[in-house]
Amino acid sequence: MCGIAGSIGKNIDVKRYNLVKLDETLNHRGPDHQNYLLQKNFFLYHARLSIIDLRKVSNQPMFSSDKKLLITFNGEIYNYLELRDKIKNYRFKTKSDTEVILAAYKKWGKKCLDKLSGAFAFTIYDLDKKEAFFARDRFGQKPFFYSRFNNQFNFSSEVKGLLALGLIPKENKKAWHNYLVNGIIDEDENTLFSNVKQLLPGCCGVLNSRNELKIFRWYNLKSNVKKNNSSLEEAKDKILFHLNNSIEKCSRADVPISVCLSGGLDSAILFSLHKKNNLAKNKPKSFSLTFGKDFSEKKYINLTTKKFNSKTNYINFSIQEWINSINPSLWHLESPSGGLMNCAFSKMNHKIKKLGYKVVQDATGLDEIFGGYEYHHLLYLYELKNRTNKDFYRELNLFCENWNYKKTKVLEKINNLTNNIPKTLDSYNLINKFMYKKNFLSSYKYTSNETLNLKKSLTYFIQNSKIPRNNRLKDRISMAFGLELRLPFLEHELIEHGLSLKNYMYFLNGRSKSILRETMKDTLDNKVRLAKKFSIQSPQNDWFRDRLFINYFNEIINSESFKSRSYYDLNNVKKLWNNFLKNKNNNTSFFLWQIINYEIWCRIFIDNNPLEKKYKFKY
Repeated sequence: MCGIAGSIGKNIDVKRYNLVKLDETLNHRGPDHQNYLLQKNFFLYHARLSIIDLRKVSNQPMFSSDKKLLITFNGEIYNYLELRDKIKNYRFKTKSDTEVILAAYKKWGKKCLDKLSGAFAFTIYDLDKKEAFFARDRFGQKPFFYSRFNNQFNFSSEVKGLLALGLIPKENKKAWHNYLVNGIIDEDENTLFSNVKQLLPGCCGVLNSRNELKIFRWYNLKSNVKKNNSSLEEAKDKILFHLNNSIEKCSRADVPISVCLSGGLDSAILFSLHKKNNLAKNKPKSFSLTFGKDFSEKKYINLTTKKFNSKTNYINFSIQEWINSINPSLWHLESPSGGLMNCAFSKMNHKIKKLGYKVVQDATGLDEIFGGYEYHHLLYLYELKNRTNKDFYRELNLFCENWNYKKTKVLEKINNLTNNIPKTLDSYNLINKFMYKKNFLSSYKYTSNETLNLKKSLTYFIQNSKIPRNNRLKDRISMAFGLELRLPFLEHELIEHGLSLKNYMYFLNGRSKSILRETMKDTLDNKVRLAKKFSIQSPQNDWFRDRLFINYFNEIINSESFKSRSYYDLNNVKKLWNNFLKNKNNNTSFFLWQIINYEIWCRIFIDNNPLEKKYKFKY
């Protein structure tokens, strides 16, 4: 995958200084080749990470065979071979998926998007019409930011690319309010930077010769999920087909690939299907994180690898490395980090790239497709209860047995389900409003878009909230090392089929993702296959109480810069911090992580010049 940027308008003027800064800012996304084309009405830039057709002829920006179209593209089109066979009367000069997009656009126009499978963000410029067409993939795997300034339309894979082109960074107070008070980020077109928008997942746009911009949705997940009356056995067979097909397509590459392996069900499925069915031309090596004596999933990881007489490469991550990684992580992310796990992935990606790999596969998506979270299991019970379904108490008992809860606690959780108070995925309150000043709390209003409906919530998680947010985090931390992240389980055929199933299939015998567990009965070790989802996946809460992190956090909240921020009640922040250190039963440290995210973001992007001071990982 790559980095893209550009400007569309009249009398484009890109100075040498901006080109140098653009290279310095985006070349981590494409270390193999950087190039640009500048004419009167457009400037297109590309930084390439070579994965398919490694020859120079596949460098970008790339012209169509008739020289009438020009593209700068970030991503991979996994079905490019099948599409190429369908496109006649086009004279291909490369073996790349990039040229297939150009040929598809010439053949089908904007409807070519419906034909594409994969992760992508691109801009195509029509030299005759003086018109730009840009698009983003269905679930936001690849980023696309844009802004109007200097009397032109500017776009980039990262906001820093826009800064390199001349944008002055300013804080978007409404967006920050939404994150800090409501726990919401990446769910609409607004970003944390004023005058910067993101093209939403499944959307595209046209900028015509009169500089008129139109943006519209080309893919809607809900409308693509069809009614499905399959039996359990039929559904399992179809799931297995889609799992294998998605992994195989996402393994197309002219370079070696690798796989992330944790102790969870989803990555075990990815690893095991690779091993069982040889789905990649180059057999992938696996890499796994551990956190020393404080937290490890080695037990489950080793059960998965042992099944195939294999081993994984363990990478240990320490508290000091976490602290050291926060600034460079936020520089690359440009938005809040997801916490310890997101930072830990930086060391894993560093190790993978150091060993010569350019592609890594990750098992993101199966929780959201097949109801893997406690929250969605509770929604299933909520719907049964509200319909006075005779199966409610049987399902309630099974839930209690699997999740290790008493009935009274589960009934309380069901009754407290709401869209108004953000929750963790195991249904604890996420936000602590006590630390903010009252005038900040009341400065903006927000209305939830979600409803208490299982399928609507799963759909929202995939297209609007959790998956796009997760994609941002993982794209940036992989591309920071020039490493292409591929997500086989976000292929739309698998998602559309998974969401079409009857609700009960997700929660058989009180287990989440039960139909997946049944599908993999002959492939996974039973202890891995039947293990319930880990509610805690890292030692973050414990590490916050370590002396090293206490010193780090104290520096933040006692700094002059933090005291100058207008959002926080400093005395209440310190009270909450002291209470957290004393009370080990706190269910979430999210409010502490919000403080870190906001303060470090402001230091990097507002207080200093992010283009002059690069923040580098030190591994």
